Formats: sequence, structure tokens, C-alpha cells
Amino acid sequence: MKKIYLLFAFALLLQASVFAENLTVPELTTRLTEAYPIEMPVLKPYPLYMNASVEAPDSISEVTITIDGTDYPTVTETGFYYYLWTPANYGNHEIIMTAKTTNGDETSLTRNIVVTNTATSQVVRSLEDVVIEFNGVNSRWYYGTYTFPQFVGVYNDIDAFLEVECPNIPGGCDDWDRWAFIDVKAPDGNWIQLIRYITPYGVGCNHELDVTDYMSLLQGEVEIRVFIDTWGTGGWQLTLDTNYTAGAPQYAYSNVVEVWDGEYPFGDMANLQPVETFNVEIPQGVEASHLRVSNTGHGWGSNNSGNAAEFFNATHYLDINGTETFTQHLWNQCNPNPDGCTGQQGTWQYPRAGWCPGAISPPNIYDLTPYAGTTFDLDYRFHPSYRDFCHPNNPNCVSGQTCPDCNDGYNPVYYVDTHIINQSNNPLVYGNILGTNAIDNTQVYDITIYPNPSKGVFQIKTQYPDAISRLTINTVEGKSVKAYYFKSSAELNNYSFDVSNLSKGVYFINLENSYGTGVKRIILE
Repeated sequence: MKKIYLLFAFALLLQASVFAENLTVPELTTRLTEAYPIEMPVLKPYPLYMNASVEAPDSISEVTITIDGTDYPTVTETGFYYYLWTPANYGNHEIIMTAKTTNGDETSLTRNIVVTNTATSQVVRSLEDVVIEFNGVNSRWYYGTYTFPQFVGVYNDIDAFLEVECPNIPGGCDDWDRWAFIDVKAPDGNWIQLIRYITPYGVGCNHELDVTDYMSLLQGEVEIRVFIDTWGTGGWQLTLDTNYTAGAPQYAYSNVVEVWDGEYPFGDMANLQPVETFNVEIPQGVEASHLRVSNTGHGWGSNNSGNAAEFFNATHYLDINGTETFTQHLWNQCNPNPDGCTGQQGTWQYPRAGWCPGAISPPNIYDLTPYAGTTFDLDYRFHPSYRDFCHPNNPNCVSGQTCPDCNDGYNPVYYVDTHIINQSNNPLVYGNILGTNAIDNTQVYDITIYPNPSKGVFQIKTQYPDAISRLTINTVEGKSVKAYYFKSSAELNNYSFDVSNLSKGVYFINLENSYGTGVKRIILE
């Protein structure tokens, strides 16, 4: 009898355990923070953003908001929820946000918010002495969450001040100019580029950029990430201050629509114009709109026709409905350095395509206000006459004859990031419109190489969501010496690499696709 009771009790415990594992409660987050009041000179609508999720097979049934005891429904968008709240009065307000699931579970957040009609200029620090060092605590990537002011119509300028220092690590500052960027996470989880940057050669410098265009995203509790394409010759220490200047802006509201975000080949004869057509809709009620284009050219050397794309003086075009409308001359003078970054080593003084070592890459701005209230196709055409004759897709390329190496992997590319900034004195919420080639890169892949060290022949084992992926073999300086493309992780895992023609030494395997990145060191003996 005692055994029966014990078995019965065990069965009940097991059932309770299984039941507990099946219980799911929704995860609920909001950008709204108690760290700052909501500042507005007159009582105006303010968007309250929320994100809610739950493990399958359960799902979110509704997200509601209760303000000062009154319930309000939220608007459901792809990836987020919002409520456009007009405060009834200045002073204290209790805001309760609740996410409910189809199984009846719920999660609530409470924020006690002060609404005020006054605002003063202020400096907000986010990044503070963040060190990015290959294989360090922040190996090429850094993620952090910070709080910023909340407001409508009280700041007319927002300026970012980036301090770059040599960290107290072996090697100090990285010896090389590295591609880098700082992103902020939008309400739907998409990452939006705030700053495009190229590090200086081995020294620290200070930089400034007007980021007023992103005031709709630099509010409340915000996630920020940083990427620096460093490969192991030192690192960087970053501090970011944001200066909010009080004043009456011309437009109280703005939003950001991402158009293109990705890496595009330049001069590839199999794909001469790789940038996808983007169908733009500028809504009624938008009073001003402009296009903000960041583009930097990378790749150089004897295998690249015209030393492209880094050192190629290019002219690109932006077409609206098939008609050439805007011209972009992508060529920056680097001496004197545009950000006053002095004391650099290397070839910092030479002009480059859209950037300079030790400087924030300035975007090109194009007015779209005449197109407000319309829909149109937007195209971005790279320098039409350029051909990369040493590209493997050139059927007439012969290694050792027409070019030193048709498969050297350092072909010219452009890193393009483009946004439409809409402005109005009517409320604008985040548009939830993603670009044609958005790259999130949030996953980090574990890569195994065997044998390692290697005589030049090796295999790779890794797992990632099926996507077209590029794998490059890079020198410590960051130069790509081989490039391979795979349709899936299975295809990569079954491939046998033979790079026995490379010199002995240390190289880095870099894997990248739209889901994430992975880096692994390999020694060639």
C-alpha cells in the first residue's frame, strides 16, 4: 500500500511538473520610462510603444493600456503595439500596460509618469568607456539598454558626440581603419543605423553628428548596439553623449522608414545594378520629407578594376518612377581630416568613396517633400559604366593572364543604409516599414574548424538558419583574401576548403548572413 501511495504521489508531482512547464506567461516590454518626464509645451498626442510575446503554441490575444483608471485599446502592428495618448492634464499619471494570452495568462507593467510643460537643454550619456576588442568581452559587437528624454515639440536639435579612445588592453588602439556603426532598435525590433563610422589608424579622436532626424527613436528606454570590424590588432574604447537642445522645432513629430540596409556588389557583371526597387509611400499629412543615404565603398587592390570600391571616384543616381532625379558623387576628401582626427598612421590622407579614416561618414540628403502624399518607385543605380573585370562572374577573366587572381575574394562592395525621414505637426508613429534588404545580425554562430592548425586543407562545422551566406578568409589587417558563397549550413558543412596557396600565418574565417555572424581564427602552417 505504501508503494502505491508513493507511486501516486510521484505521478501527481510529475503531472504538476509537466503542467508548470506548459504554463507560459507573456513577456511585455515598453520604451516608456520613469527616468524622465514627458515634456510638451502644450498637451499633444504622445505614442506609447509596447512589445509583447509568448512561447508557442500560445499567442497574444490582446494588449491593453489603463491610464488613471480608464482602459484603452491599443493598435496592433507587426512586431509591436502602440497607443497614441493625449494627456488630460500636466502632472502625475499612472499607466498600466497589460498583455494577455489566448490561454488566459497575463503580464502587466506599471509606469508612474510626470507630464510637464517645461524642458531644458541636457546631455545624456549612453555608451561609457565601452571597449570593443576581438575575442574580448565585447568581441566586435556590443549591446546595451539606455534611457533618453521623452518629449513632443521641445527640442529643435539633437547632436551625438562620439569619443573614441585607445583602451587599456594589449595593443591599445587598433592599427587599422575599421568599418563600424552604431544602431538603435526601433519599436518593432528592427535595428536602425544612427552613426556610420570608420575608425582611425591607431589613435583616438572625437566626433560630432546631427542626429535630429532620429528624435522619434532616441526617446525612452532604448537598446543600442555597436559593431566594429576589428580582427585582433588592438581595440577601441567608446563613449557616446547625446546633446538635446531645447527650443521650438519646426515640426513636432517625425518617423523613420528604412529603405535599404545591406552589402551590395559593385561592377559584378552578373548583377550590375543589385539594389532592389523600393516602393515608397509618403502618407497624407506629412509636411516635409527627405532621403538620407549612407554609402561607403570597400575593397581595393590590383584585382579590382580602378582600385574600387574604396578608391574609385564614383557617381551614382537615384531614380523616381524610372526617371533620374538625384545625383550622388561618392567621393570624400580626407586631407585635412573632416573630423580633425590628427596623428594617424597609414594612408588616411587619400580620398575615398564616402568615408575617411577617423571620421563619421556623412550621409547625403535629398528632398522628397514634393512627393508627400504620393506613392512611387525608388531606384539606386551605381556608377553605370563601371565593370569589375577581375570578378569571377566575368566570363573573360583568366587568372594569371587578364588578372592576377579572378577568385581573390576582395571584390568591390558598397555598404548601403538609407532612410526616409518624414516630419509633421500632426502625430506620426513609427511606420513599421522595413527595407528591401534589412540585415539584423543578432545571432552569433559557433564555428569549428578542423584540422586547426592546418596545412591549407580544412573543413568547417556550424549551424545557422538557412540563408544565402558569405564566408571570407581575412588577414589580421582585415583584407579578404578568399570569398565563398553557400545556400545553407549543410552545403557549407560538406565543403572542403583548399587554401594551400595562401602564405603561412594567422587568418580569420568570417561568416555572415541576414541572421547573424560568426568569426573563428585559423592558423596555416
